[in-house]
Amino acid sequence: MRFVAHIDVLGMSSLVEKDAELAWQLLSDLVSVREETHRVGIDFLDTAERVHVPDQIQTVTFSDTIVLFTKGESLKDLRSIIVVTTEFLNKALNLCIPVRAGIAFGTFFFNLDKSMYAGPALIEAYHLGEAAQWIGITTSKEVYQRSKAANFQSGRADVVISAPIPLKGKKQDGYAVNWPAIMATSINAQPPLLAPQIYEGFSQYFGPWESLPFDVKAKYENTAHFINAHYSGQQ
Repeated sequence: MRFVAHIDVLGMSSLVEKDAELAWQLLSDLVSVREETHRVGIDFLDTAERVHVPDQIQTVTFSDTIVLFTKGESLKDLRSIIVVTTEFLNKALNLCIPVRAGIAFGTFFFNLDKSMYAGPALIEAYHLGEAAQWIGITTSKEVYQRSKAANFQSGRADVVISAPIPLKGKKQDGYAVNWPAIMATSINAQPPLLAPQIYEGFSQYFGPWESLPFDVKAKYENTAHFINAHYSGQQ
């Protein structure tokens, strides 16, 4: 029983078809984010506890997909995977890499030597992340409930919140990491933000805003809406 996070890049398939060398550059940057995020230590001030991430979380890379999974199912594991996934998002955005993630809990088997990974937790994390039409981190109900029970907060804001999750053609009640509040100091522009502002740094890979299909624009509009709704909670 473990916590599992599935992270991937928005628009990677279209970028590979358009410009394979540019896609390789983005993928190289993604791997550098993985390496930098995975070698850090986390200090939890409320418990005076320091976690060395490589001791708590394992990372696996498949093309533009990163899978994180914890050592076990403790509160330390829960807090660590949420913090590491959020920091991954933060560093990826700093390098203009649009990523989305899903975090789930459940049965997960692995064999590092034979590169074998499987289990319901991985499938759930995959579906949670892939279904969401935004830049962000969706979680399962179990992850939300455990975080809520532990009163896991950043400043005055809950780290995992209930929120409408944008899916294709609709929104559905669900749960998400409150990254605009957690990463408030990393958001350079003052909200309310517009979707073209959020997209600006990604245009080097995917072209001008005006040329994007409607469904792609919607992902950045959904991201802007989530930021504007939750950023002020940390102020």
